[in-house]
Amino acid sequence: MSKVLFQITPLRCHGCGKEIEDKLLEHRGVLWAKVFPKIGRIRTEFDGAETSAEHLEGLICSWGYVVKRKELMEGDAK
Repeated sequence: MSKVLFQITPLRCHGCGKEIEDKLLEHRGVLWAKVFPKIGRIRTEFDGAETSAEHLEGLICSWGYVVKRKELMEGDAK
């Protein structure tokens, strides 16, 4: 299992955050997703054999959000 933290522009509403969470969870390999709208962070856990941080970053960008930074969480494969 891999974990990644994405930094995006803070969101204006919690509804946008919930929408991002729901969309991420629809994708194969995503086990958990939590959006923190006020601080513009998205934490995810995923099966690295089924998806990748780069793929998830691309999805988030395709939904109109700009990923400023991504960090693999400590102890996870790069």
